[in-house]
Amino acid sequence: MEAAIPIAMVGALLGTLVGFIGPVRWPWQLLRLAPLLVLPGALYILQHTSWILGGGGPWVSAALLALIGAVGYLPSVLAVAVLRWAIWRRG
Repeated sequence: MEAAIPIAMVGALLGTLVGFIGPVRWPWQLLRLAPLLVLPGALYILQHTSWILGGGGPWVSAALLALIGAVGYLPSVLAVAVLRWAIWRRG
């Protein structure tokens, strides 16, 4: 798990870039939140395999990457969306 911080940072950077690219209309905002579609599958895999002691195989690694990446990605996308909305409301 020593790689968790760089993965979350890369997720945050990607979320910030994705948040600034594209129009402000609501369909684009929903598209930016598409990684939320991966989280239920990742949580299901982590819940039903014994991954704590190193088992579970490659699906567990992918699920952990998706979960940790979303920890950085989703808050930064939402923060950029709120910032763009606030700027749009003022201007």
